[in-house]
Amino acid sequence: MLTAVFNKHLMAGMKKLLWTLPILPLVLAGCSTSSADSADSTNTAGADSLKVVTSTQVWADVAEAVAPDVDIEAIIIGGDIDPHSFEPSATDMAKVSEADIIIVGGGGYDSWLYGTLEDDDRIIHALDLSEHDHSEHEAEEAHDHDHEEEGHDHDVDNEHVWYSTEYVSEVAEEFAEKVTELDPEAQADATAVTTKMDELHNQIHDLPAVRIAQTEPIADHILSHSDMVESTPEGYRATTLSESEPTAADVAAFQDAINNGDIDVLIYNPQSASTVATSLKDLAEEKGIPVVEIYETPQNTENFLDAFTKAVDDLTAAANQV
Repeated sequence: MLTAVFNKHLMAGMKKLLWTLPILPLVLAGCSTSSADSADSTNTAGADSLKVVTSTQVWADVAEAVAPDVDIEAIIIGGDIDPHSFEPSATDMAKVSEADIIIVGGGGYDSWLYGTLEDDDRIIHALDLSEHDHSEHEAEEAHDHDHEEEGHDHDVDNEHVWYSTEYVSEVAEEFAEKVTELDPEAQADATAVTTKMDELHNQIHDLPAVRIAQTEPIADHILSHSDMVESTPEGYRATTLSESEPTAADVAAFQDAINNGDIDVLIYNPQSASTVATSLKDLAEEKGIPVVEIYETPQNTENFLDAFTKAVDDLTAAANQV
């Protein structure tokens, strides 16, 4: 009797199983299709997003402030690399070739990135593009461009243009226009950058007329809009502009200026500091002269807009000590 009941239930279970098995492949197929569609959707979104490559973190930070949802990547990141002597890898240049927009400072400073792309309309640049080696004759040549510094005549070609509020604003505005042109649905707005640059411009104009010397001419575009007096000994300044080594006489003249009290504030660039520059900084500190550190590019996770603000704040504080 028990055996009969068991066999009856067993047969019923087998029938249910046989009815279920043909359905399982359809259910599994549906799950697989759903997963594949999701993956395809994600990949398509990634492929369709604009890709932006910049020479340094400076321009990446500016671009991110304009279009935070765009894919932006800098070739040089952090403050432990000297951009003057940087050589890109094949991987770096592959990123450049795949970019929809490329942002550089221009001149010879980052020509390593765009040297083979000069006729490429993907490039947004502050200074005119140039293939020249910026280590030659830079102190003698004036750069002919359309962005004339307001109220100041520049007799040197200084490519540290990211410390010019005008240039940064212009690059931000051009980038916003380019993003909107390529992707009308992208959120691109330069207002935050231009507003910040206007604030810094006003603060720079208020810097007092103290005598400034630089171990490297990193802050020319800041000083040119202020009443601060560039007092770096002429020979030393010429050699650093041309990125050559100063002569013993040039160094001695700088040391004399520090020892004789002819300098009120010293600007020092740790990122491309030579033994000579470091020794001049040490001498200035010994003499009680305020030293302001201004870097080529932001340090570690620091944002460039914050770094620019800090540089101006530090100059203000140093000048107030004089």
